[in-house]
Amino acid sequence: MFKNIIANYVGKVWGIISVFVFIPFYIKLLGIESYAVINFYTVILTIMYFADGGLSATLNREIARNEDKQYIGNMLFTIEKVYMAICLFIILFVFCFSNLIAENWLNSQILSSSDLSTYVSLMGVSIAFQLFTTLQISGLLGLEKQVLSNGIQVASSFFRSGVVLIPLYFYPTLLTFFIWQVSINIIFFFIARFNLWKYIKTNLRYKFDKNVLKTVGRFAGGMMLMAIISSLNTQIDKLVISKLLSLKEFGYYALAGILSQIPELIITPIAVAILPRMVKYTENIEKDKITKLFHVNTFILSTLATTGGMLLFLFTKDFLFIWTHDIIIASKIENVAKVLLVGSVFLSFQYMPYYLAIANGHTRTNVTLGIVAVICIIPALIFFVKQYGLIGATYTWLIMNVFAYFYLGYFIISKFLKMSLGDG
Repeated sequence: MFKNIIANYVGKVWGIISVFVFIPFYIKLLGIESYAVINFYTVILTIMYFADGGLSATLNREIARNEDKQYIGNMLFTIEKVYMAICLFIILFVFCFSNLIAENWLNSQILSSSDLSTYVSLMGVSIAFQLFTTLQISGLLGLEKQVLSNGIQVASSFFRSGVVLIPLYFYPTLLTFFIWQVSINIIFFFIARFNLWKYIKTNLRYKFDKNVLKTVGRFAGGMMLMAIISSLNTQIDKLVISKLLSLKEFGYYALAGILSQIPELIITPIAVAILPRMVKYTENIEKDKITKLFHVNTFILSTLATTGGMLLFLFTKDFLFIWTHDIIIASKIENVAKVLLVGSVFLSFQYMPYYLAIANGHTRTNVTLGIVAVICIIPALIFFVKQYGLIGATYTWLIMNVFAYFYLGYFIISKFLKMSLGDG
């Protein structure tokens, strides 16, 4: 597992490096408003993950717990066909609403509505193929092929985020950026798919099997609800800001949000590597191993997230200035970034209870929490943003994650680790 954790860290470290190295170039070449459009693309991509229907998480779990090649092959073949329909729907859905989004949602003072509509349409195509690639990557992770999966993700990220600067240097427009994203996502979809099938494919003939969907349907349905709710809870603040405030203000908030993600990025590689092992221990009813795995890694993740978050909190303005080379931006978003950082640390604390629930096929607690959060957070966001501007959105983010941490910690741990709590 250590090798897998290292591989995951290489992928995540690259993700952090790519963000901090390339974003200042995007702003320099395209301007803060165009960067805001790029970030809006990221927000829509995250929200659209709900269209996954829980299938990626289901594929990961089923591959990790099952050694029947016929079953795994049929499952992947079946899920791919369902995914194909989902991705086609995404492309058509985004295309149909691109004009509406451009004219009534994004408040630009520089970009025309027709240009914005074109960019949004291209977002839909790019998102569809990136989602499909996520399914293949999830299958590789279920096989514990972290080195390979992270290699593919690092390479695709490098081409999407870094190499794109070459055409942008000669043709500095958002059209160049989004055409490049579509092209790269299509290429790496085929690369990821080829590698996944290479490890699964045998001489057996696979078929579309409705029984597979019935078998995994309940878990996938629960994961779908969690994905919808999770994507809304993590992105609703950005979505509301992109509507209520100008693209320029939205760009500022996005920069603060990226800095605040670092505590989460630090711990994600460990959490991702732990999940397949936790699933196996759960399937074999190895309670002592599950308990030890949970407590040891909860301590490690919490320590790493808190340390990283505290360091950034104490020197927020310095980090922002070094990163952007712009004292005005650093001063404007310093306090916004501080509050978001604290919220992200509490979000990091939720990872182990969340994965413990997934390993046990339990989704109800996460779904209940998410529904309550969505119902409460939207009106709260609208109120605080209108009253306090950018800083207002951070209050709801912080409150939501503090509440979710205590809620998940109590209900999930008490449900699946009763003996360990009682013994302590």
